[in-house]
Amino acid sequence: MIAGILYFQQTNSTLKPELKDFAVEDTASVSKIFMVNKLNEQVLLEKRNDQWYVNDKYPARKDAIDMLLKTFKRIDVKAPVSKSAFNTVVKNLAANNVKVEVYTNDEKAEKIFYVGGPTQDYYGTYMMLENSSTPFIMHIPGFSGYLSSRFFLNEDEWRDQTICRNRFEEISSVSITNFRNTGQSFHAVNLGNNKFDLIDLAKNQSVASFDTVMLKQYLAQYKKLSFERFATEVSRERTDSILSTPAIYKIAIENKINGSTEILAFLRPSTSEDPADREQYPYDLERMYGKINNDSNLVIIQYFTFDPLFADLKMFLR
Repeated sequence: MIAGILYFQQTNSTLKPELKDFAVEDTASVSKIFMVNKLNEQVLLEKRNDQWYVNDKYPARKDAIDMLLKTFKRIDVKAPVSKSAFNTVVKNLAANNVKVEVYTNDEKAEKIFYVGGPTQDYYGTYMMLENSSTPFIMHIPGFSGYLSSRFFLNEDEWRDQTICRNRFEEISSVSITNFRNTGQSFHAVNLGNNKFDLIDLAKNQSVASFDTVMLKQYLAQYKKLSFERFATEVSRERTDSILSTPAIYKIAIENKINGSTEILAFLRPSTSEDPADREQYPYDLERMYGKINNDSNLVIIQYFTFDPLFADLKMFLR
């Protein structure tokens, strides 16, 4: 990439406007973004029916897509590269960059540019348009920082972290299996018209009397569930080992429109560096490992989000 750019020299003549025109004014028309680096690590982001997808496989994170589109719209030249630094910057851009291709609705490449590293003070980012011999220090007015980190290529980091979305009226049922206390496992059924059934899974029979208001409030918590991140630091071998251990909870959600969702929760070893802490609290007190449906990858889920869902049957009994 950037073949031959080292043979150009910077001049003191007035730069043509097209050499520094990085911004995309109409980001609503952007339909595809392709990014690749010198190691051929790449990611393809595409919009279909107002939903963005990663590598044609997974829904993309809305916040990350929005951040990238805002970057395209607001990016501006902070300063030209000084004559003394010019050759070094161009050489570094040629050796280490992320090539960014931005396409609009008509599949036309609206912009193609190269993103390099940050400036020495980390308040700017070196970039250069394709077919240009002139790099610039780019920034976003009002933002203090560099922009390179927004152009990441890891597929998992682009994936939407939403586990499921459920409108209350679409929930058919929710089952909670407590593997450490199976007597508190239950199956909650939404019968519609403000009617519910509660089944004691240990006895496999309906509960005669229960608090329907409490159960309704409980089901309302399933409106949207998300995980914190993918557990990319866990090796495949370690992942298989964790999945072979007993889970502590299983959540099974049936949605009339979106089908079923299953979440398995596993204890996560303490991450404390203090041996005394690890001895007293061998497991992480804030986070667990999670497995979503048939995905073989582990995710990190928070007790803050899931503790209210790990309810006991007795919570609903009058």
